[in-house]
Amino acid sequence: MIDRKFIGHVFPEREMIIKRWKVSQFANAIRDDNPLYYDVNYAKSKGHEDLLVPPTFYTTMTFSDPNFFQIVNIDFRKLLDGGREIIYHSPCYANDTILYQTRIESIEEKEGKRGKMDVLKVITEGKKKETKEKVFTLIITLIVFH
Repeated sequence: MIDRKFIGHVFPEREMIIKRWKVSQFANAIRDDNPLYYDVNYAKSKGHEDLLVPPTFYTTMTFSDPNFFQIVNIDFRKLLDGGREIIYHSPCYANDTILYQTRIESIEEKEGKRGKMDVLKVITEGKKKETKEKVFTLIITLIVFH
């Protein structure tokens, strides 16, 4: 059972400078050949500042604390990914610096076919360091069986 003291817990803010090679590497990994992710001149010709960051790239910023699971005391053997939702607020480009932070929104105990479980709603939000413009909200559901 996850300790309810973590409801509302905010983890330290982290920073990521999004390098061009990371954008292209990620796009290649998800097999997306859109030139907006590889060709700077093409991206600029389409009105973008630089290489556009693929929408699912933000999943690389899932938790702002690398020790999230240890801190919350989640046993990986009892963990199930309950899904994720990404809300896009504004475009992000290569060479942007993103500040992102995670908080535990809620922890609810539920009963299912496999017994009792805790359902955690974890939210990570990112914004551009330079302008403070909100870029994304990542909502993750984690299911931890008792």
